[in-house]
Amino acid sequence: MAEKEKKQPEKEKKEATKKVIKKSRTVDNWKKKQWFNIIAPNEFDRKVLGETVAEKPKNLVGRILKVDLGQLTGQRQKRHISVLFRVDRVEGNNAECITVGHDTSQGFLNRLVRRRMSKIEQVQEIETSDARKVKVKSFALSVRKLSKSQEADMRKALVELIAKSTEKKGFAQVSQEIIFGATASKIFKQLSKIAPLRRVEIVKSKLLEGK
Repeated sequence: MAEKEKKQPEKEKKEATKKVIKKSRTVDNWKKKQWFNIIAPNEFDRKVLGETVAEKPKNLVGRILKVDLGQLTGQRQKRHISVLFRVDRVEGNNAECITVGHDTSQGFLNRLVRRRMSKIEQVQEIETSDARKVKVKSFALSVRKLSKSQEADMRKALVELIAKSTEKKGFAQVSQEIIFGATASKIFKQLSKIAPLRRVEIVKSKLLEGK
Protein backbone atom coordinates (compact mmCIF):
# COMPACT_ATOMS: atom_id res chain seq x y z
CA MET A 1 0.00 0.00 0.00
CA ALA A 2 2.89 2.33 0.89
CA GLU A 3 4.63 1.61 -2.46
CA LYS A 4 1.45 2.52 -4.35
CA GLU A 5 1.23 5.85 -2.48
CA LYS A 6 4.88 6.66 -3.38
CA LYS A 7 4.37 5.95 -7.09
CA GLN A 8 1.31 8.20 -7.32
CA PRO A 9 3.14 11.51 -6.55
CA GLU A 10 5.88 10.59 -9.03
CA LYS A 11 3.27 10.14 -11.78
CA GLU A 12 1.67 13.45 -10.89
CA LYS A 13 5.05 15.21 -11.06
CA LYS A 14 5.74 13.81 -14.53
CA GLU A 15 2.33 14.96 -15.80
CA ALA A 16 2.87 18.42 -14.30
CA THR A 17 6.30 18.65 -15.96
CA LYS A 18 4.79 17.72 -19.34
CA LYS A 19 2.16 20.46 -18.97
CA VAL A 20 4.84 23.08 -18.17
CA ILE A 21 6.91 22.04 -21.22
CA LYS A 22 3.85 22.12 -23.49
CA LYS A 23 2.86 25.55 -22.18
CA SER A 24 6.40 26.83 -22.65
CA ARG A 25 6.46 25.61 -26.25
CA THR A 26 3.10 27.29 -26.93
CA VAL A 27 4.39 30.60 -25.53
CA ASP A 28 7.59 30.31 -27.59
CA ASN A 29 5.62 29.61 -30.80
CA TRP A 30 3.35 32.59 -30.15
CA LYS A 31 6.38 34.87 -29.64
CA LYS A 32 7.61 33.86 -33.10
CA LYS A 33 4.41 35.08 -34.75
CA GLN A 34 4.09 38.56 -36.28
CA TRP A 35 1.11 40.86 -36.71
CA PHE A 36 0.10 41.78 -40.27
CA ASN A 37 -2.40 44.28 -41.64
CA ILE A 38 -4.73 42.83 -44.28
CA ILE A 39 -5.00 45.40 -47.08
CA ALA A 40 -7.75 45.63 -49.70
CA PRO A 41 -6.77 46.19 -53.36
CA ASN A 42 -6.64 49.63 -55.01
CA GLU A 43 -10.24 49.43 -56.24
CA PHE A 44 -11.31 49.40 -52.58
CA ASP A 45 -8.95 52.28 -51.68
CA ARG A 46 -6.49 49.94 -49.95
CA LYS A 47 -8.61 49.89 -46.80
CA VAL A 48 -7.43 47.83 -43.83
CA LEU A 49 -9.68 44.79 -43.72
CA GLY A 50 -8.32 43.54 -40.41
CA GLU A 51 -5.26 42.15 -38.69
CA THR A 52 -3.90 38.65 -38.39
CA VAL A 53 -0.87 36.80 -37.05
CA ALA A 54 1.49 34.39 -38.76
CA GLU A 55 4.88 32.90 -38.00
CA LYS A 56 6.03 33.43 -41.59
CA PRO A 57 4.71 35.83 -44.26
CA LYS A 58 4.39 32.97 -46.76
CA ASN A 59 1.83 31.32 -44.46
CA LEU A 60 -0.58 34.17 -45.21
CA VAL A 61 -0.49 33.88 -48.99
CA GLY A 62 -3.64 32.23 -50.30
CA ARG A 63 -5.84 33.01 -47.29
CA ILE A 64 -9.43 33.94 -48.20
CA LEU A 65 -11.41 36.66 -46.44
CA LYS A 66 -15.14 37.32 -46.75
CA VAL A 67 -16.09 40.95 -46.08
CA ASP A 68 -19.52 42.59 -45.89
CA LEU A 69 -19.70 45.19 -48.69
CA GLY A 70 -21.94 47.42 -46.59
CA GLN A 71 -19.35 47.53 -43.84
CA LEU A 72 -16.54 48.00 -46.35
CA THR A 73 -18.15 50.98 -48.12
CA GLY A 74 -20.42 52.40 -45.44
CA GLN A 75 -23.44 51.79 -47.69
CA ARG A 76 -25.97 49.93 -45.54
CA GLN A 77 -28.04 48.95 -48.59
CA LYS A 78 -25.12 46.78 -49.74
CA ARG A 79 -25.05 44.57 -46.62
CA HIS A 80 -26.51 41.61 -48.52
CA ILE A 81 -23.34 41.39 -50.63
CA SER A 82 -20.10 39.77 -49.45
CA VAL A 83 -16.80 40.38 -51.23
CA LEU A 84 -14.17 37.66 -51.32
CA PHE A 85 -10.51 38.67 -51.04
CA ARG A 86 -7.39 36.54 -51.22
CA VAL A 87 -3.97 37.39 -49.82
CA ASP A 88 -1.78 37.60 -52.91
CA ARG A 89 1.54 38.73 -51.45
CA VAL A 90 3.10 40.16 -48.30
CA GLU A 91 5.11 43.38 -48.27
CA GLY A 92 6.59 44.30 -44.90
CA ASN A 93 3.75 44.06 -42.38
CA ASN A 94 1.05 44.37 -45.04
CA ALA A 95 -0.77 41.35 -46.49
CA GLU A 96 -1.87 42.63 -49.90
CA CYS A 97 -5.16 41.22 -51.22
CA ILE A 98 -6.81 40.84 -54.59
CA THR A 99 -10.55 40.51 -55.22
CA VAL A 100 -11.54 36.97 -56.19
CA GLY A 101 -15.33 37.18 -56.26
CA HIS A 102 -18.53 38.00 -54.44
CA ASP A 103 -21.67 36.36 -53.11
CA THR A 104 -25.22 37.51 -52.38
CA SER A 105 -27.23 36.57 -49.30
CA GLN A 106 -29.77 33.84 -50.07
CA GLY A 107 -32.23 35.49 -47.71
CA PHE A 108 -32.10 38.69 -49.76
CA LEU A 109 -32.69 36.76 -52.99
CA ASN A 110 -35.62 34.83 -51.51
CA ARG A 111 -37.33 38.10 -50.57
CA LEU A 112 -37.21 39.28 -54.18
CA VAL A 113 -39.18 36.35 -55.57
CA ARG A 114 -42.98 36.57 -55.72
CA ARG A 115 -45.71 34.29 -57.02
CA ARG A 116 -46.62 34.44 -60.71
CA MET A 117 -43.12 35.60 -61.65
CA SER A 118 -40.61 33.98 -63.97
CA LYS A 119 -37.05 33.58 -62.73
CA ILE A 120 -34.40 33.05 -65.37
CA GLU A 121 -31.12 31.78 -63.89
CA GLN A 122 -27.84 31.41 -65.74
CA VAL A 123 -24.29 30.27 -64.93
CA GLN A 124 -21.50 31.03 -67.39
CA GLU A 125 -17.80 31.73 -67.72
CA ILE A 126 -16.53 35.04 -69.04
CA GLU A 127 -13.03 36.18 -69.96
CA THR A 128 -11.62 39.65 -69.32
CA SER A 129 -9.20 41.58 -71.53
CA ASP A 130 -6.31 40.58 -69.26
CA ALA A 131 -7.08 36.89 -69.82
CA ARG A 132 -8.71 36.23 -66.45
CA LYS A 133 -11.61 33.78 -66.44
CA VAL A 134 -14.55 34.40 -64.13
CA LYS A 135 -17.54 32.22 -63.36
CA VAL A 136 -20.73 34.23 -62.82
CA LYS A 137 -24.24 33.34 -61.76
CA SER A 138 -27.04 35.70 -62.71
CA PHE A 139 -30.81 35.83 -62.70
CA ALA A 140 -33.63 37.98 -64.02
CA LEU A 141 -37.06 38.33 -62.43
CA SER A 142 -40.04 39.28 -64.57
CA VAL A 143 -43.02 41.34 -63.48
CA ARG A 144 -45.41 38.60 -64.62
CA LYS A 145 -45.20 35.01 -65.87
CA LEU A 146 -43.37 34.74 -69.19
CA SER A 147 -44.09 32.48 -72.13
CA LYS A 148 -41.57 29.76 -73.03
CA SER A 149 -40.36 31.76 -76.04
CA GLN A 150 -39.89 34.88 -73.92
CA GLU A 151 -37.90 32.90 -71.37
CA ALA A 152 -35.68 31.48 -74.12
CA ASP A 153 -35.10 34.94 -75.62
CA MET A 154 -34.39 36.37 -72.16
CA ARG A 155 -31.88 33.65 -71.30
CA LYS A 156 -30.03 34.01 -74.61
CA ALA A 157 -29.85 37.80 -74.28
CA LEU A 158 -28.70 37.52 -70.66
CA VAL A 159 -25.74 35.32 -71.64
CA GLU A 160 -24.77 37.57 -74.55
CA LEU A 161 -25.02 40.81 -72.58
CA ILE A 162 -22.93 39.50 -69.67
CA ALA A 163 -20.25 38.31 -72.09
CA LYS A 164 -20.30 41.66 -73.90
CA SER A 165 -19.92 43.53 -70.60
CA THR A 166 -16.35 42.23 -70.24
CA GLU A 167 -15.13 43.30 -73.67
CA LYS A 168 -11.98 45.43 -73.54
CA LYS A 169 -12.10 45.54 -69.73
CA GLY A 170 -9.59 44.15 -67.25
CA PHE A 171 -10.58 41.94 -64.34
CA ALA A 172 -10.41 44.73 -61.73
CA GLN A 173 -12.91 46.88 -63.64
CA VAL A 174 -15.21 43.96 -64.49
CA SER A 175 -15.20 42.84 -60.85
CA GLN A 176 -16.08 46.33 -59.59
CA GLU A 177 -18.93 46.76 -62.07
CA ILE A 178 -20.36 43.35 -61.16
CA ILE A 179 -20.08 43.78 -57.38
CA PHE A 180 -21.55 47.30 -57.29
CA GLY A 181 -24.40 46.46 -59.68
CA ALA A 182 -23.40 48.58 -62.70
CA THR A 183 -23.37 45.55 -65.00
CA ALA A 184 -26.78 44.35 -63.81
CA SER A 185 -28.29 47.84 -64.27
CA LYS A 186 -27.14 48.02 -67.90
CA ILE A 187 -28.42 44.52 -68.61
CA PHE A 188 -31.78 45.33 -66.98
CA LYS A 189 -32.41 48.11 -69.50
CA GLN A 190 -31.66 45.85 -72.45
CA LEU A 191 -33.65 42.84 -71.23
CA SER A 192 -36.68 45.01 -70.43
CA LYS A 193 -37.14 45.39 -74.20
CA ILE A 194 -38.07 41.69 -74.33
CA ALA A 195 -40.51 41.75 -71.39
CA PRO A 196 -41.16 43.88 -68.28
CA LEU A 197 -38.67 43.01 -65.53
CA ARG A 198 -38.63 43.49 -61.79
CA ARG A 199 -34.93 42.83 -61.17
CA VAL A 200 -31.66 41.64 -62.68
CA GLU A 201 -28.87 40.51 -60.38
CA ILE A 202 -25.43 38.98 -60.82
CA VAL A 203 -25.63 37.05 -57.59
CA LYS A 204 -22.22 35.39 -57.53
CA SER A 205 -18.82 35.66 -59.18
CA LYS A 206 -15.61 33.68 -58.76
CA LEU A 207 -12.16 34.14 -60.26
CA LEU A 208 -11.10 30.84 -61.80
CA GLU A 209 -7.49 29.90 -61.14
CA GLY A 210 -5.30 27.99 -63.53
CA LYS A 211 -7.40 28.81 -66.56
